[in-house]
Amino acid sequence: YRGNFVIDKPLTLEGVDWPVLDGQNQGNVLEVNQAPDVTIRGLVIRNSGARLDKENAGIAVDKSPHLRVEQNRLENVLFGVYIKDSPDSRIAYNTVGAKDLPVPARGDAIRVWYSEKAQVIGNRVDRGRDVVLWYNNGAVIRDNVITNGRYGLHFMYCDDNLVENNWIEGNSVGAFLMYSRRLTLRHNVFARNRGPSGYGIGLKDMDGVEATDNLFSSNRVGIYFDNSPWSVDVRQHFTRNAFVNNDIGLLFNPSVKRNYFSRNSFIDNLEQVGLTGSGTFEGNGFTVNGQGNFWSDYTGYDADGDGLGDLPYVSKSLFENMMDRTPALRLFQLSPAQQAVELAAKAFPIFQPRPKFTDDAPLMSPVVPAVPQPEARPVWPLLAATSALLGLVAAVVFGVRRRGSGKKQTGQTQPAFAPIPIQEQAEMIKIAHLTKRFGKFTAVDDVSFSVAAGEAVALWGPNGAGKTTIIRCLLGLYTAAGQVQVNGWDAFRQGKQARAVIGYVPQELAFYPDLTARETLHFYASLKHAPADRVETVLADVNLLDHADKPVAALSGGMKQRLALAIALLSDPPLLVLDEPTSNLDTSARDDFLRLLQAQRARGKTLLFTSHRLEEVELLATRVLALEGGRIRAVCENPAELAACLGVEVRLKLIVPETRLDEAIEVLQAQGFAARRNGIGVRVLVSPSAKTAPLQALLRHNIEVRNFELDL
Repeated sequence: YRGNFVIDKPLTLEGVDWPVLDGQNQGNVLEVNQAPDVTIRGLVIRNSGARLDKENAGIAVDKSPHLRVEQNRLENVLFGVYIKDSPDSRIAYNTVGAKDLPVPARGDAIRVWYSEKAQVIGNRVDRGRDVVLWYNNGAVIRDNVITNGRYGLHFMYCDDNLVENNWIEGNSVGAFLMYSRRLTLRHNVFARNRGPSGYGIGLKDMDGVEATDNLFSSNRVGIYFDNSPWSVDVRQHFTRNAFVNNDIGLLFNPSVKRNYFSRNSFIDNLEQVGLTGSGTFEGNGFTVNGQGNFWSDYTGYDADGDGLGDLPYVSKSLFENMMDRTPALRLFQLSPAQQAVELAAKAFPIFQPRPKFTDDAPLMSPVVPAVPQPEARPVWPLLAATSALLGLVAAVVFGVRRRGSGKKQTGQTQPAFAPIPIQEQAEMIKIAHLTKRFGKFTAVDDVSFSVAAGEAVALWGPNGAGKTTIIRCLLGLYTAAGQVQVNGWDAFRQGKQARAVIGYVPQELAFYPDLTARETLHFYASLKHAPADRVETVLADVNLLDHADKPVAALSGGMKQRLALAIALLSDPPLLVLDEPTSNLDTSARDDFLRLLQAQRARGKTLLFTSHRLEEVELLATRVLALEGGRIRAVCENPAELAACLGVEVRLKLIVPETRLDEAIEVLQAQGFAARRNGIGVRVLVSPSAKTAPLQALLRHNIEVRNFELDL
């Protein structure tokens, strides 16, 4: 059956002997629009369109609760099953095969958006981009096999979800779980996920993860912890999991606390537990109720036969500590260089490393999690390295240290400071019909806008919307069709002059970790031909004077971000361009950094920044450009009304007495609110301008609201 098909009423569409719905590579193959109780079963659905900006899908569903998509084969589709605003839906026992496209140009194999209590069960997904759930509470993800994608599984803002019995293998990242609470994770396999980060699981701003009986095998990193848990009163527990043959078993940001591990097995990981920097690692537990973990490199003994080591397991490796501070040294793992360093640490007390952590009751035997047995592990190629490369790096860094070691430099000739060639222009940035393609994928599609001098403009949108690509075109890092001007200079043909006007703060920071903050600024000042006295000025501007002589590796994440801003300000540029400037900061550091940006804006700087945080945009921006699929979707002239401008709804969770919970739901629904029970409370969706209306409705009926939580 050829064509594009639409279901707009309740019905069951069931195939006999695998009939084929063929979209002929145009649009959505099958759409379900505002039709509850639809079942789609037993079909071959193939050949959707390939337009990522249109989100062409095999099955596209909107506002259709109680949907059932079961036992179908989806072939050569961009997005597989794409569900919006359809609660209580079930996607089960389907096979999803993607179009033969580069990973960034693929759609998501399964995407579920604002559809509570969704079930994703027993599906076989290969070569899609992600299996992604946004704003879906109470979801169940069970018995799926997800292979050869980008993020095997991706969560954002999904509370009270269950992930169990899944096999996630060969992706860039097994699962990246963000901004969610109370996740149960059990009986899953995360294997051979070896992209650039290569996490079996990445946890960012998660609260209340309980992980039991999972296997993490042959990943670059078993589990990565970034600000998880983020609430100070939440603890997370990891029990009976196995970490086998990973490059790093567990990887922590040093500031992460309140994670507890017991009866796990750490077997033959190149590094059992690693840190992303040299900060103090404390506040996590590796012994719980007298039970520790099994460590394959434990060298103690069990004299009394109780199954626990009589000596603590102490993670203490000089080479590991060096790798945590300088990740490039991983090149030398398992080499004679590592052996020499470790021998020196054991032979000479002066080289003794600082212990990373201690397990007071290590297990003598491994604990096997209740998951299917993993396949035979692959043989990874060995890497060759030369000492000459390290010698070159050492020479460069040593030279920088000599040039920038003091608070004030004397006896040295500074290059003449060339003032930035600022032209009198009403428009600091002018972009016209900008289009950037990567092969067949269009990252930015005919974008036009301008930024006046003194404005603060935010580029708003999800990952993949085109924000960073626009910035890289502005910096001259990408060539593209269309026009890009910075203070009247053509960014493509007059890149040197255009870049001289810009102070840039990237999302990912890279510094020489052994240089101090002051030395780092002197190094960049010499590159920018800025006078040496600018170093002390910008240190004061970003409140780093008290930390100027600390090594960069000893700075917190917020201080490093302030150092990046100081570098951008060295030549006193009129334009600051910032790419997700607070994405890796905790709440306190984020507030400090935003105050610095407010001060720069008050001094007349022009700001262009990317963000997906509403509070940042409302605080800093004078105008917001909302991007989606590489295009400008909306222009919001009043950032305070951004949520309303974009149609974003606020999600309230109201805690009321349990005896009146059902009555509260009836009252809210009678007032026209979308209200549902959510655990011990009521979940309500409201417009941003009416956040207090549900509370007032309950108070009018004498129903006490004991507490509330608010999310966008």
